[in-house]
Amino acid sequence: MVLLFLRHGEAEKGSRDVSDSQRRLVEVGRIENRLCLEAARRAGARPDAIVTSPLVRAVETADMAAETFGLPRAMRSDERLACGAGLADVREVVAAHRVETLMLVGHNPDFSEVVGELIGEARVTLKTSGMACVTLPVVAPGAGRLEWLIKPSLFARD
Repeated sequence: MVLLFLRHGEAEKGSRDVSDSQRRLVEVGRIENRLCLEAARRAGARPDAIVTSPLVRAVETADMAAETFGLPRAMRSDERLACGAGLADVREVVAAHRVETLMLVGHNPDFSEVVGELIGEARVTLKTSGMACVTLPVVAPGAGRLEWLIKPSLFARD
């Protein structure tokens, strides 16, 4: 199976008026998301389904992914991917969505830690609007192989 871990784009700062769960993407976050998603598409990413954290910034990022990959009906929200998700949560989400290639949209440090654990206790840093592609036969520590990692710094911004 293939797991695509997409970290949401840069979001507005929290405030008294905007709770953490309601923070929306800022323009640079949208731009970097588009660049990352297009690079992933060119690299051969073809998700069968998209599962996202229910937080607004992740849902907005997942909406962009669904548009990029032509999957408007293949996106689902799952509380298990909210802030604090670990390997057990990812395992449960994967089990609930039996597809060959699954895109997960969520947060850090969660995704960096899960990707690192899947590929053998490696240190991985998934930046905002970054994506990691991991192939694996089963969702278990050390079972995966990092195929590629997209960092927003790869793209020139004007």
